[in-house]
Amino acid sequence: MNPLSVFTYYYRNRVKLAPVFIVLALAVFGISLTGVLTGSISASAVSKVEVYRGAAMISPNAAEGYTGVDANIRGDLTRNPNIAATYPTIRFATYMPTLAGQTSAHIYAVNQEAFPILMQAFDLKLVQGRLPRTGTNQIALHKSLMGARGFRLGEVIDPANDEQEFIPGKFEIVGVLDGPTQLSLASLEFVSQSGDFRGRARSVLALPRVGAQAAAENDIAKLDPAMVHPYTYTAELATFAKDFASMDTIVWTINSIVVLVLSLLAGLLNFIYFLDRSNEFGLLLGIGYARSFVIRRALLEALLLTLMAWVFGILFSQFIYGVLNAFVFEPRGVALSVLNWRALQFTIPIPIMVGLFSAGTVLWQLRKLDPMQMIERRD
Repeated sequence: MNPLSVFTYYYRNRVKLAPVFIVLALAVFGISLTGVLTGSISASAVSKVEVYRGAAMISPNAAEGYTGVDANIRGDLTRNPNIAATYPTIRFATYMPTLAGQTSAHIYAVNQEAFPILMQAFDLKLVQGRLPRTGTNQIALHKSLMGARGFRLGEVIDPANDEQEFIPGKFEIVGVLDGPTQLSLASLEFVSQSGDFRGRARSVLALPRVGAQAAAENDIAKLDPAMVHPYTYTAELATFAKDFASMDTIVWTINSIVVLVLSLLAGLLNFIYFLDRSNEFGLLLGIGYARSFVIRRALLEALLLTLMAWVFGILFSQFIYGVLNAFVFEPRGVALSVLNWRALQFTIPIPIMVGLFSAGTVLWQLRKLDPMQMIERRD
């Protein structure tokens, strides 16, 4: 093996380099964890907003005393060329455990003929059981909600047996839906006639025509705000992004401080290692190697170690998340992964900042190194 090879140095100094390598890899795991967890929280919240991508919801303005959408507005929606179809709905919710606590999971009660249309619009498939029968207290829940709550087919959701439950009546789980959009279905005929749902808002789902979502949302936004409250994908996503931005700012601030401290630590360790190897570098300069060559070699050692530690940290993190998913999260309808842009962008500053601090330390020392002083030393 080439004695001046970077890998020769790594091989002969495994004990010295191991602490730096392990610290950087663990730092990648720790910082990626914030991105993974907040990403999971964000995905859980966005899943409710995703429903409006396929069907905007127009609800009556309860603050003004409306319990149903005005007939004239319903007629305007039906005749709108940018809207393919409209369906009456009553939306209610159950609770869903997440990594950040509990959130609500919406259930849409619609007429029987709307089931296949909504399932096609949201790319949903019935993977277990069947769809609710007309006029019955049956529901088909999304697979993620089933996993999060630990439900099984045939179970009954009964608020009398669960103090956290806020569904006002009993419902039997008869089907499981799976797909990219978290949507659960119930029978509108039953819900609209049940006394438990008396006073609940009678809303309208408006499905935009293919390629006309923006135009449909624009038309819906122009509806009289005194009479209705529209829920469209673009508007709700913007509201969510604004609310979530503050949490992202806090996470980025904390991670930036951690990366800065880590970079200073790596720079200090490189400074100590450099002092320990000053004779080696002085000898290389003394026997005729160009200073630029020695600088490039030292920088390559520092930068390559940082990059390898980052890659190893990503792989180690994914392995840990895989184990946690298999035994904890996937059975509950959640999957953690560092292999996505949100999680990776939290870790990218680590190799960049650590590499810059390490390179700066080495460059500063080598530029002023006197090879003759090293050669004349007697220690």
